[in-house]
Amino acid sequence: MAIFDRVVETIERYGLISVFLSVFLFFQPFQKFAGVRSTAFVLLLAAFAVKAAKRGLRIGFSDWTVIGMLLLAAVSVLSSALSPYAFDSFDAIRKSLLYQATVFFVILNEYRDLSGLRPALLSMLAGFAALTLAILLTRDANVLMNWLDYSNTVRRDPLLGGYSLFATFYVPLAFACLYASGEGVGVKAAMAIFICLESALSVLNNHRAQVVAIISAAILITLLARRYRTVAAIIIAALVAGAVLLQINPGSMDRYRTLLYAKTYVSNEHEALNNRLAIWKGASDMVRERPIVGWGYGWKKISTVAKERFLERWKEAPETYEYFNTSGYGGANPHNLALQILFEVGAVGLIAFVFFWSTILLKAVSVYGRAGASAAFLWCAIPGVLLSYAIINTTNGLWEEAMGNLMMAFAACCVVVYRQACASGHSERASGQQ
Repeated sequence: MAIFDRVVETIERYGLISVFLSVFLFFQPFQKFAGVRSTAFVLLLAAFAVKAAKRGLRIGFSDWTVIGMLLLAAVSVLSSALSPYAFDSFDAIRKSLLYQATVFFVILNEYRDLSGLRPALLSMLAGFAALTLAILLTRDANVLMNWLDYSNTVRRDPLLGGYSLFATFYVPLAFACLYASGEGVGVKAAMAIFICLESALSVLNNHRAQVVAIISAAILITLLARRYRTVAAIIIAALVAGAVLLQINPGSMDRYRTLLYAKTYVSNEHEALNNRLAIWKGASDMVRERPIVGWGYGWKKISTVAKERFLERWKEAPETYEYFNTSGYGGANPHNLALQILFEVGAVGLIAFVFFWSTILLKAVSVYGRAGASAAFLWCAIPGVLLSYAIINTTNGLWEEAMGNLMMAFAACCVVVYRQACASGHSERASGQQ
């Protein structure tokens, strides 16, 4: 027992839970360093379990967001248990949902205010800043200036692959922290510099939804922060960047004519492989087969489900047939968040997911206009990050793995800051009554 007590004291004295969490969050945008992330997570989970066994939990299970998270986890487990692909589904839970739930509950248990969350928030932003610096220092300028032309190479590149997708989370979060976190001038200057660099690289990446998501979120957050001159500057910068890109590559803007015009995003000889309408048709057919609880948590098995149960039905839909027939395990996905959630955990899961994020959005609405850094962070960060997340997930399904970890960490941070804002409001009202 004495040894157990000393272990707990060591965890608390050196802030090991915060250290392991910060390391885990820092490396989320990197394709490499999986071993570092896994080690940090195992140490985080172990330290949290040991401390919780001694000190108990301080999570606040009556909070609607916490209830939403528990419902989402329960639906995912139930759907997986009922799935014809139960083993694969529970393996996906182990690799993704377990990580998200751990990060979520660790943050709720360990932190009490925006100041205490500083290491977690800065570690997230610093990880993407480090990735940005690594790209600028190690990648040829010709590749960066013609990023889209190197799409197949970029997809395999350990630094470039998925960069602008991650930017749709990090840039809005950085904007919110810049306006509302109360950091010093030096930290804010660094944030502003990296916002510009990350936005510029995302524009060069030239993926339409990502660019639209980043600009839309930046404008919304800046409006909510009442920085109207900055809004004008963002719009002018976006127009200038578009003009420069058009001058460098006159055909680059063709991709922005519409998200549904297949020829604007063909990246290989099979046009149907990137045809969203054909993919959505296939995903919808699979959803209709199991609409209530889905096929079980995890998206990578969708090609297996298609090949074993649906290909014969798609003989008269050649684009759908070809996409799923030529894709191996983990090589196909629904390319839409709502469809992906419906495929995995059905209508019940989608309702739980919407309920969870609705509780987060309501937290921002309830504190809008209040004074203080905690309230300002909520009403700037939540609408901006969720707007960007909604836009990008029109053609993606980012609710698991690295983006799932980041979004769940963000949600937990919002719950912590909301509690601080509410406590401050109660204190102010009590002082006024006295």
